[in-house]
Amino acid sequence: MHCGCSGCRQMSEQHSSAPAKPISLDELATAVGGTCVVPSGRQGHQAAGRAALVRGIAHDSRSVTPGALFGCVVGQRHDGHLFAAEALNAGAAALLVSQILDVGVPQIVVPDVRAALGPASAAVWGQPWRRCGVVGVTGTAGKTTVTHAIAAIARACGTTCEVMGTLDGTHTTPEAPDLCRRLSHAADAGVEMVLLEVSSHALAQGRVDGGRFAAGVFTNLGHEHLDYHETMEDYFNAKARLFDGRSDIAVLNVADAWGRRLASMAVGTTVEVAEWQPSDFDDVVVTPDGLSGRWRGRPVHCGLLGRFNAANVAAAAATASALGCDDDAIAGAIAAVQPVRGRLWPVNGSYDDITVLIDYAHKPDALGAALASARELGAAGGRLWAVFGAGGDRDQSKRALMGAEADRHADVLVLTSDNPRSEDPAQIAADIAAGVAGRHDAGDSLHVELDRSSAISYAVGNAQAGDVVVVAGKGHETVQVSAGHSVPFDDAAVAAEHLRKRRSAQR
Repeated sequence: MHCGCSGCRQMSEQHSSAPAKPISLDELATAVGGTCVVPSGRQGHQAAGRAALVRGIAHDSRSVTPGALFGCVVGQRHDGHLFAAEALNAGAAALLVSQILDVGVPQIVVPDVRAALGPASAAVWGQPWRRCGVVGVTGTAGKTTVTHAIAAIARACGTTCEVMGTLDGTHTTPEAPDLCRRLSHAADAGVEMVLLEVSSHALAQGRVDGGRFAAGVFTNLGHEHLDYHETMEDYFNAKARLFDGRSDIAVLNVADAWGRRLASMAVGTTVEVAEWQPSDFDDVVVTPDGLSGRWRGRPVHCGLLGRFNAANVAAAAATASALGCDDDAIAGAIAAVQPVRGRLWPVNGSYDDITVLIDYAHKPDALGAALASARELGAAGGRLWAVFGAGGDRDQSKRALMGAEADRHADVLVLTSDNPRSEDPAQIAADIAAGVAGRHDAGDSLHVELDRSSAISYAVGNAQAGDVVVVAGKGHETVQVSAGHSVPFDDAAVAAEHLRKRRSAQR
């Protein structure tokens, strides 16, 4: 960050840009602790194979480019070794394997291809983690907003930034080959800081292995992804990997019990710990224009909507401070923080008589926080509508909890389809309804409309002046996945269309 302080100048000087270079298989094998072999066995072929240059890396045979190393990852559903022939046909020059294949190309043999893929990708792309400062943000909720908030503050302080995360890819955190390629291109373009959302899946699967973070940020931990991690302890252990020594600074929310646990784990390590808590942003005033208050005693204002976003601003500001930026400069830069698409995102205009917000909340705590914040944005006595569902083929145990959160905060619930995937949407809605208390079981305050457009239409059309409608679950997403098919669906666009119809009907 270029706020003029010595800490920021030092960070910039440590991460200068450098071009990526082709790497020999011998060098690559050393980098990942593997053995380079050529199945033909002839000595000349062995020497030539080890000297061969790799000019890329991929773990998906469909994305192989000529001269690339293909990583034969063994996953839950597919064994990459079975796709080696396809990769070779696409021009792969060598393979990363856990078992030698009977093909006439050089192979680097490692015990676990998945574990080696991160270090291999970093080596192929010229160690991009060393060429720009990478700040990783992890936690159950807030990753997207916090990364964008840090970027806004950093840019206002004069640092060039790029954000990588949920809004720009299939995965929250790209697979290692894609991630290192993007980091390398960012470094080559002169980007000084990359803000990276780091998911628990990415940490568990080693997608950021071989990397180094200027800072790792922990926001919070709540009920999510237990279909994958099975227990909260496993989920926490995955998140904790960001703070196992690979982050120079650990920026931890110590108001969260899991964050306090991380802080205690860091004691005695080489990790520098910077503690923060949501109350660092205090005297919060919520208006339709954003948040105002004080951060570390300094007056601040930003365009984010919703009281819960004060915690996200506090996290971003604490990170900037830990990286060496002056606190006065940070307080001024907070004004540059604006709403992120799909995160308590308003789609109504000032001329509409209701407020309609799109939010990505798809877990219990996040849904409750979004609804509680939305309540403050409506007129006195106005009702709060919650239009939401739950994803299919995902953690089923959170569905009733989501129903309970909506029941606690909203006046009218409209249960609908999210991304049902292979599951029956009606069963998902029934699972959610199981958490709804009696006050919503009768009368006109609980509705089930499985067609998402119709559900949004119902809420927008029947809301009264001063009401707030929150459409939750999909946020920025522009497709809906059901029965094996993806069809275009954008909550913001659909809600905007139904708002237009509402205005027409009122004329």
